[in-house]
Amino acid sequence: MKNPIALLLLILSFQFSFAQIPIIETPLKGGDYQVSNNVVLQKLSYDVKITGNISTTIATMVFRNNTSRIMEGRLTFPLPEGVSVSGYALDINGKLRNAVPVEKAKAKEVFESIEKRNVDPGILEKVEGNNFRTRIYPINPNSERTVQITYNQILKKVENNLQYYLPLDYTSAIPNFNLKTSVFEKINTPKLEEKPDGSFDFVKNGNVWVAEISKSNYKTTGNLKINLPQNENESSVLMQKASGNNFYFLANVPVNSISKAKKMPETLGIIWDNSLSGLQRDHAKEFELLDEYFKAAKNITVQLAFINNEFEERKTFKINNGNWQELKTYLNNVNYDGGTDFSQLKNLNVDEYLLFSDGLSSFGDFNFNFNKPVYTIVSSPKANFSQLKFISLKSGGELLNIHQNHPNQEVRKLLFQNLKFLGIKDNHNLAEVYPKLPQNAEDNLVITGISDTDETSVNLLFGYGNTPVVEKMIFLNSKESTTKDWDISKFWAQKKISELELFEDVNKEEINNLGKQFGIATNNTSLIVMENVQDYARYEILPPAELRKEYDVMMKSGADLRDKRMTDLMKQAENMTENLKKWWNTEFKNEKKYPQPKSKIILNDSVRTQNIEEMVVYSSDADYSSSPPPPPSVDRVTENESRAELQEVVVQGYTRSESRRQTASASRTVSSEITMSRPNANVLNVMEGKIGGVNVSIAKGKITTIDVKSDQEYMKSFEKLNTAESIYAEYLIQRKNYLQTPSYYLDISKILFQAKDKKLGLKVLSSVADLDIENEELYKLLYYKLKEQNINDKQVWISKKILDWRPMDPQSYRDYALALEDDGKPQEALDYLYQILTKSYTQELANRDDGIEETIIMELNSLISRNKGKLNLSKINPKLIADLPVNIRVVLNWNKDNTDIDLWVTDPNGEKCMYSHKQTAIGGRLSDDFTGGFGPEQFLLKKAIKGKYKIETNFFGENQVSISGPTAILAEIYINYATGKQERKLVVFQKQKKSKEGNGDGVLIGEFEF
Repeated sequence: MKNPIALLLLILSFQFSFAQIPIIETPLKGGDYQVSNNVVLQKLSYDVKITGNISTTIATMVFRNNTSRIMEGRLTFPLPEGVSVSGYALDINGKLRNAVPVEKAKAKEVFESIEKRNVDPGILEKVEGNNFRTRIYPINPNSERTVQITYNQILKKVENNLQYYLPLDYTSAIPNFNLKTSVFEKINTPKLEEKPDGSFDFVKNGNVWVAEISKSNYKTTGNLKINLPQNENESSVLMQKASGNNFYFLANVPVNSISKAKKMPETLGIIWDNSLSGLQRDHAKEFELLDEYFKAAKNITVQLAFINNEFEERKTFKINNGNWQELKTYLNNVNYDGGTDFSQLKNLNVDEYLLFSDGLSSFGDFNFNFNKPVYTIVSSPKANFSQLKFISLKSGGELLNIHQNHPNQEVRKLLFQNLKFLGIKDNHNLAEVYPKLPQNAEDNLVITGISDTDETSVNLLFGYGNTPVVEKMIFLNSKESTTKDWDISKFWAQKKISELELFEDVNKEEINNLGKQFGIATNNTSLIVMENVQDYARYEILPPAELRKEYDVMMKSGADLRDKRMTDLMKQAENMTENLKKWWNTEFKNEKKYPQPKSKIILNDSVRTQNIEEMVVYSSDADYSSSPPPPPSVDRVTENESRAELQEVVVQGYTRSESRRQTASASRTVSSEITMSRPNANVLNVMEGKIGGVNVSIAKGKITTIDVKSDQEYMKSFEKLNTAESIYAEYLIQRKNYLQTPSYYLDISKILFQAKDKKLGLKVLSSVADLDIENEELYKLLYYKLKEQNINDKQVWISKKILDWRPMDPQSYRDYALALEDDGKPQEALDYLYQILTKSYTQELANRDDGIEETIIMELNSLISRNKGKLNLSKINPKLIADLPVNIRVVLNWNKDNTDIDLWVTDPNGEKCMYSHKQTAIGGRLSDDFTGGFGPEQFLLKKAIKGKYKIETNFFGENQVSISGPTAILAEIYINYATGKQERKLVVFQKQKKSKEGNGDGVLIGEFEF
């Protein structure tokens, strides 16, 4: 019997830009979601240190869980261009513990493995763009957790000042707020252009200027913006001693840049990203930039195109004497909808392009060559700077960051040919100097590198185009500029990583090595904290300094503490193949059923009477050489009844021990007694054929799928609408109330698909991809619906993204393989399916997914049997190959971890195949019960009998609530599977409000009729 997890695991999704209180989503009664104060930001402290042109910011956040449930927190936040997290700490036993760098995929796998043991882990990873996510577990009921994040930043020059900026415009009061800012070795007083309130001001303390504030229930009235006067002709250099005779250096070089007026284009292409994420851009700043541009351009022709999940050329505008009001009005009335697919970009017949976007291509990869310069414009804090820089660099344009810089300043890149830094003259004392790529000097330049001497010079080359015309020299002298208080190596590593990430595919290994060596979160490296030293030893992760001694002792002791990874999946697959062959070769007979009297069931010394015929637990490894008796369905014990792990069941003189499957393998240990069934005349007439020499029965039947209708309130607004245009118009009206609700997009896309408008349906559906960054639950939901609609190229792309994010899950390989199969690539599909059986898994994740090989074996052999002679089988274990065609196959998949959903199939005799009754009299067979993870669960029946079969799902335990909304299900329903006459139908839906967990009532999703 199943035992539901007592405490709901609530995933808190924070969208946090160091400028707003985190938004936390919690469930309402019935499954809706709302912003809640159940978990609050109890304390926020900033410690800011500035010297020269660099700064280090340490943000310490204390979150309080005011609920009675254990929660996992997810905090997502963007950082400025070129900035990365270089420090992360989590409180362990009341003390902050620093994180250590680990490969991204391994860090996520280790985190989730430890989490399943209810031990305290924390992880920080870089997600797409310059966005970062930390996951914290657990946040215990009525308790607090502390997170500390550190990042280093090179200050930007604004007019004659270096400027430090920290956004503090919070929408709600903070119970405890602290801010301390220290500026080192400045002769002039730092100027506060903006400050949190009137009491915040600088005071000289030795050679340090200090400003601080400490408030309770504090609502800030302004941001923090500090201007530091700069000597226009004086370079500032910082150096840090490294191993050997090496020094890291960082130099701020003022450049008196003389700009040349650029020839203005006659035709301009504006590509406006009007995907759903476009709503988050600062359009006021974008319009300000265009206003300044057209004032200078005066007379120009503009071709406007939109990019969302498709590319649309819209309209041509004539700008006369700088008047662009018609274009501005048009852009002000844009509808933002759909995902972002940069693979759809096309060339226009223009001289230059302006691309307004956040660069986050959520629905396709950029794989396009522009034929003219592209200037990319960023106005959003959440942006993929690397992607946009790459587009500009490759096309000959530039990146304009109007989120961090004023549009009046950035517009100069469109109007003038600016002096560029081209590199340095050869100097054998210098190595790894960055930037290596040409870039605008922009009145000041930051150079960083490694010197193998304590004193040398650096000759910098500047020019227009690729020809040097200006040379400037700076001097490195460790006696004058060495600092012990600042880790210049991290600034150097961050600068190098930022440039390498422009060409990430070829630089992945080097980025990974830099991230691990310097403790910086990158696209390939995450930062992880674990509770005890045994876990560092188990997963062979070098711990922070305070645990190093104990770790070394453990590793030297020779004790086998390493993770005992699951590597024998192939052996299990071989055994499963033999088991399936035995089952397939068993001749099951149908027998007529008669009513049975009531029987007594003894549970924990108490007597309960139920109307049952038999209760037998069947092992998936049992010898099915003869047919079992036909017990009917047995409902689960309700939550308020006994949850004992071992219960004695007395049925018709037989005793069966049934224990809840604590691990996936436990259910296999129960033996079963099998008796022969009587033959019955009610046998289906079938066509007999052969596949590979095996006799195959091809039944004449049909599949009827049930439309699981959404019971959301907004559906009432669409009941009487019968055209795609009216549905879409109403969708846009209603959307403002459901902007962050994935179910809304799923439900409305379904209506549009049913209205036969695939284009609008896909646009609405693809919006799900823009709701969050690197969210596998949302992408699985997308994958399910794309598969249902036979949009094969996109289901391949979406499933590959999930695989990239979660290579530790066998389901990721399976989903990608099945997408490849749908897309007509059976060999690739076979190769990825087979990888599932050759990989290794942590013990926790192996336990979660134990039994998945039964589903994989069926799919491997189906691919092979339907592509005879077309596949290379040289790498496939021959012991796994078997022809196993069946009349009925049903597979249930879902999109969330820590979730228990059941598949029920009831045959024409009324016998229900389910988790507690996995073998039916006519040969129905159910795979292992997945009580956590993503499934899948599979039902097989070799020979169907005449009559109707009912397919149901039961939401036994949805133990995770997140931004992705209710759990989504994909049901794959087949007749004549793995034969030449195979038919498939798919059902996709999300859990409805009226569906209650573990209530014994299934949701009808389909029927077979033979």
